[in-house]
Amino acid sequence: MMKFGLFGHPVRHSLSPVMHTASFRALGLDAAYRCFDVAPEDLAAALDARRAEGYLGLNLTVPHKVAVLPLIDRLDASARLFGAVNTVRFEADGTTTGFNTDAAGFLQDLEVCAGLAPEGRRVMVVGCGGAGRAIAIGCAAAGAASLALVNRTFARARSVADEIRSKCPAVRVDALPLDGLSPEETKSCDVIVQCTTAGLHPDDAPALPSSAFREGQVLYDIVYTSPATPTMAAALDAGAKAFNGLGMLARQGAASFKIWTGREADIGAMLAALARR
Repeated sequence: MMKFGLFGHPVRHSLSPVMHTASFRALGLDAAYRCFDVAPEDLAAALDARRAEGYLGLNLTVPHKVAVLPLIDRLDASARLFGAVNTVRFEADGTTTGFNTDAAGFLQDLEVCAGLAPEGRRVMVVGCGGAGRAIAIGCAAAGAASLALVNRTFARARSVADEIRSKCPAVRVDALPLDGLSPEETKSCDVIVQCTTAGLHPDDAPALPSSAFREGQVLYDIVYTSPATPTMAAALDAGAKAFNGLGMLARQGAASFKIWTGREADIGAMLAALARR
């Protein structure tokens, strides 16, 4: 049996096993996908344990996407570009290769669900962790007119902004602190991407209040644990369009699936299984 898994902390909310199992069954593959709640200090040991157990690949989610970088033997161009790893492949010689499929999954799903691409748009990314960093760089590389990077720790937003300026000098990039963010700053953007953990729990407050949004805007919340996350509800209340990260989850997962197996995932089966949940 082929074995795959997910490292996160927390990880109980993940629907990755649902979608990967659906694709395994649709393609007739003898494979299993398991979640592992891995504390940050246990990441290296958990990686070695899965390698020893014959796992072929792993996904990584919060808080491991950046922390895993020094533990990987080689990084694919995507991981080097986006500065984070969400997919690990165990090679036949026992080494590991890291990839990043987050940005590709996001860009594909944004076009599918919202009918738009970042090109020529004013984009705000809230949360500059592993996924936020990858999405911000992906939007810049896709030709966004401007980027506003928002993070609770301002130094983090400023660091990612400097990195994007060096990689995509034609794109205007501003770093903004989350505390004190004004409605004028948020409403001036065409697309807001919510990349914090706000919404992983039902009682979480929205990452941004309803007053931060306006009609005609698009909010994409990468959290997918409910049909309408707290931040989505705030955006919808202001008349904006809002989408959760379920499609991104499926599309980045399908990319991981191909990296591990060399086969195209059954994206239809994955999306159908996620929709049923």
